Amino acid sequence: MFVDQLARKHLANSGFYFDYVLDDKGKLVHVFWADATCRKNYAVFGELVSFDSTYSTNQYNMIFTPFTGINHHKASVCFGAAMLHDEKADSYKWLFRTFLKAMGGAAPRFIITDECSSMDNAVREVFPAAAHRLCMWHIMNKIPQKVGPDLKTDEDFHERLGRCVWSSETPTEFEERWKEIMSEYGLEDDEWFSKRFNLQESWIPAYFKEIALSGLMRTTSRSESANSFFSCIIGYKHALVEFWLRFDTDLEEQRHKELQEDHMSLHTMPVLKTLWAIEKHGGEVFTHEIFQDFQHELLADRDRCLVEMMAHDGEVKTITIHDGYKKLRVVTYNTTTMVGSCTCKLFETHGIPCRHPIHVLRTAQLNELPKHYVLKRFRKDCKTEQVFDKDGILLEGNESSSIDPEIQKLASETFKKMEDLLVQAKQSQVSMQFLRDHIFALGE
Repeated sequence: MFVDQLARKHLANSGFYFDYVLDDKGKLVHVFWADATCRKNYAVFGELVSFDSTYSTNQYNMIFTPFTGINHHKASVCFGAAMLHDEKADSYKWLFRTFLKAMGGAAPRFIITDECSSMDNAVREVFPAAAHRLCMWHIMNKIPQKVGPDLKTDEDFHERLGRCVWSSETPTEFEERWKEIMSEYGLEDDEWFSKRFNLQESWIPAYFKEIALSGLMRTTSRSESANSFFSCIIGYKHALVEFWLRFDTDLEEQRHKELQEDHMSLHTMPVLKTLWAIEKHGGEVFTHEIFQDFQHELLADRDRCLVEMMAHDGEVKTITIHDGYKKLRVVTYNTTTMVGSCTCKLFETHGIPCRHPIHVLRTAQLNELPKHYVLKRFRKDCKTEQVFDKDGILLEGNESSSIDPEIQKLASETFKKMEDLLVQAKQSQVSMQFLRDHIFALGE
């Protein structure tokens, strides 16, 4: 019944992808599915993936394993899901290869999983180029079980350990804080904490700041968010069909919320707290959720950033900034393009321009953010462009599979060209009038 339901989904929309494995007795061993919207989400946001295998949700004790990402509103978004019979390396290899096939062969750049040797082996084999890290949320969630009753309720201990793990900016800072905490609370010889320390490069953010956008996966607690999303379908011994109905309903609710947020971002402006033109520009291009983070950096620059030193080397300028938090930051940028980097690496890890280059932009009296600082995945219009899979199928949730794929491609190309022409024409009234008159004439 469950497989038949997936097959009916595929017949209704050829963008729906699924695959499964039966054993020699006809028993369902593995099954994976991703509808057209999941696959489009992956095409737009799929460079970062959180994969969770900690759910057992049906009467057959199969393991529910969702693939989760982050959308343009900083919310969790589903890329696909599966049921596995076991947690052996071969099972994960089958799943990851199936996922890769569903997504047109595009592997993630960064994948976070829970700690599991068989999963680690599968990631290395199927996604060899992906940066693989362990889920901080799962590790931190285990700490109350790994300490005595006194430390379990010691708020100071948990707060300090949390700051050490989440807020250390460099490996040296993390190591010093960790050793101090372990010594103070008598945990130097604890086997579990020692092993976590030895795995530091796999789960402590200070060790992978060079991985683009890696900070997004930990700041919004992806696994915690997904766990909350699946809360009403996990922990029960459902039949597969019942599970599917609940999953599908929850997914619709998640997508309805995204549509509401899209509508709000596309048709309203966020509240502007300064009169700086670049703030208005940010409000026009970023979704409201991303703009809030951007605006936080704008206000922090206004209140706290002070230039300590400045140096020139041709077109390259280096500025040392004191940001009011007893931290010195160094911004190096090109004076022609106004593009550069900062030692705090907020833009590299989170995709948001930090207060330090913003200070430089403010000083230069720029009215718009350089394109370099506006990532497509955070724009209001990042999902308006049509997406096709490798077979030419339009990946839209409500699109009929009967539409000719060649017509779909032509429509997508035309739509994209019209967008480009509109952007060019808006540079002047004459150009805009020219484009408008010719389109109206064509319509006639």
